[in-house]
Amino acid sequence: MLVCEGLSPDMHETHLAVLVEDFSSTVRLLGSSHELTELECQNIFMLPLPPGTDMSYGLMHQSRTLEGWYTLERASDLIWVLDNGSLTVHFQPIVEAVTMEIYAYECLARGVLSSGQLMSPGAMFDTACKTGMLFNLDRQCRESAIKTAAVKNIHKNIFINFLPSSIYNPEYCLRDTEHWARQLDFNPYSIVFEVVETERVESLEHLKGILGHYKSRGFRTALDDIGSGYASLSLFASLAPDIVKIDMELVRDIHRSEVKQSVARALISMAKDIGTKVLAEGVENCEESDWFRAQGVDYLQGYYFGKPSPEPLRQLAVV
Repeated sequence: MLVCEGLSPDMHETHLAVLVEDFSSTVRLLGSSHELTELECQNIFMLPLPPGTDMSYGLMHQSRTLEGWYTLERASDLIWVLDNGSLTVHFQPIVEAVTMEIYAYECLARGVLSSGQLMSPGAMFDTACKTGMLFNLDRQCRESAIKTAAVKNIHKNIFINFLPSSIYNPEYCLRDTEHWARQLDFNPYSIVFEVVETERVESLEHLKGILGHYKSRGFRTALDDIGSGYASLSLFASLAPDIVKIDMELVRDIHRSEVKQSVARALISMAKDIGTKVLAEGVENCEESDWFRAQGVDYLQGYYFGKPSPEPLRQLAVV
């Protein structure tokens, strides 16, 4: 039996007892449902009880929110992935704007569950953040990207994502990543470490230390989602990375929006002034591609050129 506690529309406490055969499956179904808002998931408390158990207020302290139970369910999946090193990497092509040839691949990790199903990057990192497993997940994703690129005989540049909050000491935390890059004969310059979730960066000095460490070892760095908010622009101005990615929301239908065009031109001009390369991310059609090429951006990425795939695309279908 499943007992749920929450707030009714008139803000009074309510309880609901439901008979279910599989509590775990029920939590996964409700937790992944788009019918419930984040606030509802945080205010619905659930308590599994053995058949025949009488409900009492004394048992309610054992309840958790739906969000809490769902996080625990996904945590068990993530623990299995990490314990078994069960990560796979998909590659999305990055195109050189002038030649329209593949310049690099972005490495995107997925977890492979015991059932064979894939655990998305969003689910993995959200769970890791909530359960204290971020350091281990981020490290394994970086190492898997390098190892898989070597196995797939990728001789182009590779972009590897990382979360600054997962690295507390660059000298120690990045040691294994650097080891595998050297072991597999990667030219450090061909590896671009990309800062993701720039809006969540809490310490500029900490991030400067990480990027400085990468650069001192010969690697390049990139910032994503430039143009998505003030924080990303501040980071851009302070860090002067090798490459910046223009946020895909700004890219979307840019050929139809004079406002977006003005913002994008300003970003491109800023980048060129400090010698930073520009990548337009999320390009989905030839009109978007043509507009950015006309503005002199360096690189393009998006479904128009190729979706993430376990087998890297060797030849573009568009010109």
